[in-house]
Amino acid sequence: MATNIRDVAKAAGVSVATVSKVLNGYTTVSQKTKEKVQRIVSETGFEPNAAARALVGQRSMTLGVFLTTGLTHSFFTNILAGMEQALKAKGYDLIYLAQLSYENKEYSFVRHCQSRNVEGVVGFGFLDDSNFDELIASRIPSVFIDLDVKGPRAGYISSDNVNGIARAVCYLRDLGHTRIALISDMPESYVGRLRLEGYRKGLRQAGLPDTEDYIAYGDYSRERGCAAMQTLLAKPAKPTAVVCCSDYAALGAIDAARDAGLSVPDDISVIGFDDLEIARNVRPALTTVRQDMLSIGRKSVELLDEMIQNPDCPAPAVIFPTELIIRETCAPPRE
Repeated sequence: MATNIRDVAKAAGVSVATVSKVLNGYTTVSQKTKEKVQRIVSETGFEPNAAARALVGQRSMTLGVFLTTGLTHSFFTNILAGMEQALKAKGYDLIYLAQLSYENKEYSFVRHCQSRNVEGVVGFGFLDDSNFDELIASRIPSVFIDLDVKGPRAGYISSDNVNGIARAVCYLRDLGHTRIALISDMPESYVGRLRLEGYRKGLRQAGLPDTEDYIAYGDYSRERGCAAMQTLLAKPAKPTAVVCCSDYAALGAIDAARDAGLSVPDDISVIGFDDLEIARNVRPALTTVRQDMLSIGRKSVELLDEMIQNPDCPAPAVIFPTELIIRETCAPPRE
């Protein structure tokens, strides 16, 4: 039985470096050699050790993730769950690069990456890209989620926020609604801008006037969703339907509607965005725009792996489609 990587190399008649490349998924090894090494690994029961792979291949086999928030929100945990699936398949470890001081001008993303010896990084939860010039210039492979950072070795992944919101608006118009509101994230954020654009696109497609009167700004939390809905319900001509920037904001909107003595969906229709587990479990079940968070997480790792192995790989710009999931929180307007 092979007990180390050298035994595998000897049995396959190749170098230790070649075995390392096969184990690390390099694409520069011929298919014939790859299959031979994989067969011997399978026959001998050899289990490569991540640290040993790093020593042989001069790779840390470690990726980092920059987060601007904690891990309690379901959106982030779903993204990380998808990342973990790909990490396991590709043989990487993941470390969290806490960056609570990233707004400090003395903070350096690059020094932080170098101090932890990561081969590439995923970043999400950021509002803007004003702090990433040094990271982009360093050519450390980087993938950002929901932020259109671009560079020779930096790219991004997002959902089709524009058409997702537009589709929700048009669905409400098809039900007969003409006073359709938006509870939006702040327009300073990348996703907030896109979803606001989608709202306006949906109004145009539905033949409805584009007005600021039915836009309330908040964030993705239930509390801010409730406050934004209270603002909308205080208008002389109340909206009969609301599209929200997240499922939690939609739940807050439903809370505010109930506090005002209104029934959802009989008096007011509500649509969320994300399709978190809670959207399926609340009653009435929430109609929402689904984004494929698991696939986004997996793809972020796969793209990093491609850039790490191939320095000439173009930086990614990937947009995942969204889907309107119709449940129980929408109905034709009462009047």
